[in-house]
Amino acid sequence: MSTAIVTPQPLTAKDFATDQEVRWCPGCGDYSILKQVQTIMPGLGIPKENIVIVSGIGCSSRFPYYMNTYGMHSIHGRATAIASGLKAARPELSVWIVTGDGDGLSIGGNHTIHLLRRNFDVNVMLFNNQIYGLTKGQYSPTSETNKVTKSTPFGSIDHPFNPLALALGADATFIARSMDRDPKHLQELLKRSHAHKGASFRRFTRTVTSLTMAHSRYSPKKAAKPVKPCS
Repeated sequence: MSTAIVTPQPLTAKDFATDQEVRWCPGCGDYSILKQVQTIMPGLGIPKENIVIVSGIGCSSRFPYYMNTYGMHSIHGRATAIASGLKAARPELSVWIVTGDGDGLSIGGNHTIHLLRRNFDVNVMLFNNQIYGLTKGQYSPTSETNKVTKSTPFGSIDHPFNPLALALGADATFIARSMDRDPKHLQELLKRSHAHKGASFRRFTRTVTSLTMAHSRYSPKKAAKPVKPCS
């Protein structure tokens, strides 16, 4: 009988990718964020079976389908509540929450505040594109004043949420922001937030080419022509 010890092969970014077709609009910043998460995961030294991605509803919430880990595509605004329960029951797991400005700051705003207050050791990734993307372009809690959308044809009269100020008010212990177009900074931020013991709150500014010209605000290059919204 052989007593040879089999050394497990080190994981790579490809080990965290699934066979699912990634379905976001062409040029969407979600592609970059997904790539950076898959890139840093092998270096965290966590077995794939101990990683869980929990999402709510929205474009960004397709994330669990594209990560070869455990995951749950939950209901609108409740990803933070579900992740809190999971972390309380299974504290040894590495729990990552994917949400958006509508999902996490509107219907799920109350859950987000209390997760940060309770300081569960989870990683919150809030994808902020200042608009409801999946439902084809209504204004969101972070949309700028006077923003013209399908639901505000004469311009929004609301004052936008500041996600980081909200996190500060909830006494979050790790608050940071990055953007889809700076992969090196995004990777470093993901690593540092994982190393933090407690709730980490990260706001990612991301491009939505089909619904907004946000790209032009962060790049000296001419913004790309909007494409047809994805289904």
